[in-house]
Amino acid sequence: GASHEHEMAGAGVLGGAGGKKKKKRDDGEAKKNLKPGDLPPRRGRAWNPGAGPRPDKDKEGGGGGGGEGERLSNIWFEASAALALPTSIAKSAKELPQREMDAKEEVARKALEERVATHEKQASRSGSADSKWLKLVRTSGTAADKIAAATVLAQEDPVANMKSLESLLALLEKARVKGGKRGAVQAVAALQELFRDALLPPDRKLKYFSEQPLEKSGAGPLERKRLLYWYIEDMIKRAYTRFVNALDALSRDPLEVLKEKSVKAAYDMLKCRPEQERGLLNILVNKLGDPHRRTASNAAHLLLELVSKDHPAMKRVVAREVETFCFRRGVGLKAQYYASVLLNQFPLNHTSEGEKLAAQLVEFYFSVFQMLHKRSKEEAENGGATADGDDAKGSKDKKQRWRDGAKKGGRGGGRGG
Repeated sequence: GASHEHEMAGAGVLGGAGGKKKKKRDDGEAKKNLKPGDLPPRRGRAWNPGAGPRPDKDKEGGGGGGGEGERLSNIWFEASAALALPTSIAKSAKELPQREMDAKEEVARKALEERVATHEKQASRSGSADSKWLKLVRTSGTAADKIAAATVLAQEDPVANMKSLESLLALLEKARVKGGKRGAVQAVAALQELFRDALLPPDRKLKYFSEQPLEKSGAGPLERKRLLYWYIEDMIKRAYTRFVNALDALSRDPLEVLKEKSVKAAYDMLKCRPEQERGLLNILVNKLGDPHRRTASNAAHLLLELVSKDHPAMKRVVAREVETFCFRRGVGLKAQYYASVLLNQFPLNHTSEGEKLAAQLVEFYFSVFQMLHKRSKEEAENGGATADGDDAKGSKDKKQRWRDGAKKGGRGGGRGG
C-alpha cells in the first residue's frame, strides 16, 4: 500500500499536475519578458492584418489584439504608430475636399473632449493628495508652482492635458512681452524638457492634420482613435512652432541670461529632435552677429559642436546657412569674422560629401575676399581713407599746438615747460 501511494505521489509530481505548474510558470515568464507598451499574447488568435502593423516587434508567437484604449501606450507617438495605416494604403490616399476634412477634424475634436472629460473624472474620483495639490496650485499657486504643475500633468498624460502645454506657452509668451524674466527662464527649461522627453518623436518630423492620409482613415479599425492622435500631432506641431518662435525672440532680449538660456535650448532641441531644424539653426547662426563677444563666440562653439560631434551629416546645411548670414545686408565685419573662423574649423574628410563641402568653402572664401575688396575700394573712392588721414593730421596738429602752448607758458604747460 505504501509503495502504491509512493508511485501515485511520484505520478502526481511527474505527471499532469507537474506539467500544468510548469506551463503556468512559462506563461509568467512570458509576461515578465514583455516590454512597456507591448500587448500580452493571446493564444489561438492570429494577428489581423487589416488592423494595421503589429504593435509588438516580435513576429513569432501568438498574435495580440489591438484596440482598447487602455492597451495603447501612454506615449502618444507610440500609440499613433500602433494605429498607423499600412504604407501602401497611406500612399494611395487622395486629398479630401475642405468640407470632408473639417468633418473629420470635428470627429477628432469631440474624441479629444471626451478623453479630457474622462481623465478629469478619474482624477477627481481618485482624491489623492497629488491630484488635490495640482488642482490647488493651478488656480492659486506662484508662477514657479504653476510651471511645475503644468509640466507634471503634461508628462503624465499629454493627450488629456494639452491645456497644460497651452498654459506653459502662454506663460512664456506673456513673460517675454510683459516682464517676468525669471518666469520666462523657468518656462523655457520646462518646455524644453517636455518637448524633448515626452512630446516629440525622436526619429521623424511631425505632420499637420491636413497632411495625414485622411481619405483612408477608415481603412482599418479604430478610425476615431486614429483621427484623435492625428489631431494631437497637429496641436503639438503648432505648439512647438510657437515655442521655437518664442526662443527666437528671447535670443534677442537685452538680458544676457535669457539670451544664453534660449540659445542653449535651441542647440539642445536641434541636437535631439528633427522637428523645426531650420528655425532652430537660424537662432544659432543669427547669434554670430550678437554685439556681445561672449554670446557670438558661444554660438560659434555650439555650431561647431553640432557638426563635429552631434550631426556630422549637417555640415553642408550649416555651412550654407552661415554663408547666407555672411552676405546678408547690414551684417558687420565682426560677425563675418566669426562666421569665417567657424567655417575654417569645419572638419573635412576624403568622402564625396567632404569634397563637396571643401569646394563649397573655397567658393565662400573667394566670395568673401571679393566682397571685402569691393568694400575697401568703395571706401577709398568715397574718401574714407582721406578722412582717416585728415583725422590723424588734425590730431597731430592739436597735439603740436598743446606742446607749443606749454613752451610759451600759456594754458596747459603740464610737461615741465
